[in-house]
Amino acid sequence: MMQYLYRLNYPQNWDKHTPIAIALHGMGTNYNDLQPVLDQLASDQIQLSLQGDQVFQDGYQFFNVNFERGSKKEETVIGTAIENVYSFIQQLLTQKKLTAHPLHYLGFSQGAIIGSGLVVNYPKLFRQVELFSGRLPLFVEQTAQATLGTNLPSPQIFISQGSLDPLFSPEIGRHVHEIIAAHFANVHYHEYQVGHGITPQTLADVQKENSVH
Repeated sequence: MMQYLYRLNYPQNWDKHTPIAIALHGMGTNYNDLQPVLDQLASDQIQLSLQGDQVFQDGYQFFNVNFERGSKKEETVIGTAIENVYSFIQQLLTQKKLTAHPLHYLGFSQGAIIGSGLVVNYPKLFRQVELFSGRLPLFVEQTAQATLGTNLPSPQIFISQGSLDPLFSPEIGRHVHEIIAAHFANVHYHEYQVGHGITPQTLADVQKENSVH
């Protein structure tokens, strides 16, 4: 079994209906990086933060980006990471007797890329998803077009991109939205005057979109 270091935080009051918020960080950080985001978006939820299994700079990453976008190597590298994360989550939830809980996913950068693959490969896995500053690998897009229907009611998906992002341009974010919205009914896309990051307004908009449903 692929092993990831993780943090599991339980709220003061929880039961079998309490959602589990699963957070995956971007390159060069660790499982503490998205804690402020979890504190705002999932303060009353069980929080599971995974840490990438490869050292990168001062932190960690979930996969090595030494590939051409759209290549077979990208599919192998990112596809393996998606399946490793999926298997780890399933086995950990079984081990902790948490399999009955609804799942909430939030990912930033690499975490958002992996999240897009999880949503496409396992469309019934999550109830709520936030993909912050990510992109959609070509093989994930092809899988979506080959396997998913249209107007799928769940999960509710929030996609954000920075208009000043030097890594993933806003056009990339718009493309993620276009493909995901072609298959899922509840998809919201927002752009922010920010680089590669999450703003306070991003989190406020997530809460606003969720309060509507």
